[in-house]
Amino acid sequence: MYKRAAALSIFLISLLLSLAGIVFIYTGSYFWCLKLGLKPYSYALKQAIALGLGVLIALFIYKRVDYREIAREKVLWGLYGLANLLLVAVLLFGREINNSKSWIIVAGISLQPAEIAKVLVILFVSGYVQYKWSDIQNDWRDFAKLMLLAFVPVILILLEKDLGSAMILSIVIFAILFITGLNLRYIVVPAAFGLALFTFAVVSAPYRIARIKILFDPEKYYYTSGKYSSYQLVQAFVAFASGGLTGMGIGQGVQSKFLFLTFAFSDFMFSHIAEEVGAVGAVLIILAYFGILFLGLSIADRSDEMVGKFMALGLTLYIFLEAMVHIGVNLGLIPTTGITLPFLSMGGSSLIANFLAVGFLMSIARGLPAESKVKIRLKGRGRYA
Repeated sequence: MYKRAAALSIFLISLLLSLAGIVFIYTGSYFWCLKLGLKPYSYALKQAIALGLGVLIALFIYKRVDYREIAREKVLWGLYGLANLLLVAVLLFGREINNSKSWIIVAGISLQPAEIAKVLVILFVSGYVQYKWSDIQNDWRDFAKLMLLAFVPVILILLEKDLGSAMILSIVIFAILFITGLNLRYIVVPAAFGLALFTFAVVSAPYRIARIKILFDPEKYYYTSGKYSSYQLVQAFVAFASGGLTGMGIGQGVQSKFLFLTFAFSDFMFSHIAEEVGAVGAVLIILAYFGILFLGLSIADRSDEMVGKFMALGLTLYIFLEAMVHIGVNLGLIPTTGITLPFLSMGGSSLIANFLAVGFLMSIARGLPAESKVKIRLKGRGRYA
C-alpha cells in the first residue's frame, strides 16, 4: 500500500507545483512578453507543453523502467556518455545568456542540456557505486577513478559559468558517497579538492565576489550596472514587502507588471509568488518541497537495493537543494546563482529534468518491499506498523 501511496504523493505534489508554476509564469511574464512583441501567454504555453512531456516521461519510467537496470555496465556508460556529450555540445555550440553559457538554440527553441545532464550524472554515480562497490570499498584507486569520472561533468558545468549547478551536483555526489559507509578518509581528499576548486571559481571572477558583497549591503550596489548590480535583489525585497501576509492577488503583482522585477518568471519566481499570494502562499510552497524531501528520503530508507537508496537520496536532494538555493537567493541569503525554482520557474529543460527525477523516484517506490524493515511500535495499541 505504501509503495503506491508514496509514488502517487510525490507525483501529485510535483504536478500541483507545476500547474501553479504555469499560472505564476503567466502573471510574471505577461508584460514582459508584450514588451518583446509576443503573445502574453507565450511563456506559459511553452511551460505547459514541457509539463505535458515531463508528465509522460515520468509515467513511462514509473510503469516501464526498472531502476535496477541503471547498475548494468552498458547502461551506466551510456548515461555517462550522454551527460558529457550534452555538456560538451553546450561549450561548443552554446549561447551565453545571463552570464552563463548553458543554452543551445535549436529551431528557435532554447534548450538547457545541463539540466538533463545533472540527473544523468546522479543516476550514473548511484549505479556505478553499486556496480563497483567491492572494488571501490577495498581499493582507493578504484575510488579515485570514480571521483575522476564524477568531477569531469562538474568541471564541464563550471566551464559553462554555472557555479550554482556545479555546486549542487557536487553536494549530491558527496551525499551519496557519505551514506555508502565508505571510509571517511577516502572522501576528505576529493572534498578538499572540490572546495578548493569552487573557491578558485569564486575568487577568479570579480562579479562573483561582488555578488557576495551585495548580500551585506544591497543598497550600495543598487545603481551599479550589469552583473555587479543589486537591482534585482532589491526589487525582490520590495516584492516580499508588497505581498505581506496574504498577497496582492494573483495577477496583481506590481513588480512584474511594471517590469521592475525583470525575471519574475524565472530567477526570482519565489519573490513573485510571495508578492501575489503573500507569506502564506510562500510558506505553502516551502512545505511542498519539504514534503518531497520527506517522501524521497522515506523511499530511500525503505528500499532494499543499494542503487535504489543512492538514487532516491541523490534525486531527492537534487530537487530540494535547487529549491532551497533559489529561495535563499530571493531572500538575500545566498549570492545570485541563476538556479530556477523546481517545477515553478519557467524553463522547459529544467521541468523535464525534474519530472525525469520524479519518474525514477516513483519507479523506486514501485519496487519497495511489501513492508518496511523498520518496525515502529504504535503507542498504546500494542502492535507494530
